[in-house]
Amino acid sequence: MNDIENWNGVKIKNKEEEIRNIALILAGQCIAILLYNLSHNTVAINTANKNTKAWWRTKTKNHGYKKRQILTIGNVELNIQLPYVVERNNKNNKNNKTNKTLNQGFCPFLRWLSMEEGLTPLVWSTIAKYGATSASFEAAHHTLIDWGINISLKRIERLTYCFGKIGLSLRESKIFNLNIGSLLPGDTLKGQRVVIAADGGRTRIRIDKKGRRHSKTNRHGFTGEWIEPKVLTIYTVNKEGKKIKNGEIPIINDGTYEDYQGFLKILEMYLVSLGINQAKQVLLIADGAEWIWKHIPPINLKIKLPIRNLPTTRFLSRYRTFTSFC
Repeated sequence: MNDIENWNGVKIKNKEEEIRNIALILAGQCIAILLYNLSHNTVAINTANKNTKAWWRTKTKNHGYKKRQILTIGNVELNIQLPYVVERNNKNNKNNKTNKTLNQGFCPFLRWLSMEEGLTPLVWSTIAKYGATSASFEAAHHTLIDWGINISLKRIERLTYCFGKIGLSLRESKIFNLNIGSLLPGDTLKGQRVVIAADGGRTRIRIDKKGRRHSKTNRHGFTGEWIEPKVLTIYTVNKEGKKIKNGEIPIINDGTYEDYQGFLKILEMYLVSLGINQAKQVLLIADGAEWIWKHIPPINLKIKLPIRNLPTTRFLSRYRTFTSFC
């Protein structure tokens, strides 16, 4: 606390940034120590092997150890030696040279903890968050640097799209289980006041033109076609009609470019997995699109939620309410 007379807002701001950056590095180092201890724990290694047995094939065998680098928050890098498994081919197989992909293996420890991309789950989800919501990947790059994550633009792009593909795969898996009757209903919405908002939007998608590439840019031209995505939001409100944002109950946001049948299948999947049949009250918010009300019939029962206080979606033109969902 020297030279106090010359302190000002700029100096405080610089001190805040310095402390924040050091705190991010400290957090990353703590996670690195945790991961290092886990990687040397026999119980953790055995658990990783057990939980990843579904990916093991008949010829998959242990293949020693492999050095892997893990990126944590604060741009802290951790190098650890991890057990590695690989699928071995027969030595007498003449096509070994053409089947090199069969020899690619994985580290059960990293697959168990969802870190096969070489970074921790929090780092990956943060990259996907800003990669998807920022105006560009370059803008996301600058934002991530502020959060102590300094990686290349190409890696940000690849990880963002990869994260989205995993989410779509999980959604398709749940819809498949719903179709065969094996999707287990949850109890997340038990005793809650639930709001379901359905709406359509307007976006442009890029469709590449056929033919030769442009001589100067070496790219195909494209046309921007307008298409309507169907989106949904599921959240809970308190007795005053205000949205609950404490994180205990997740807020669901999803959508699709499919027709209304595909959209309704996604909505049904979420409602079953969240346990909509155990909700205390349900309010549906949508505009005048006939397909919504034709396929989600309202039940005219008195509802106690004050509609004027409920959050609404953009371009809202009509309300209909119901207190049970079939």
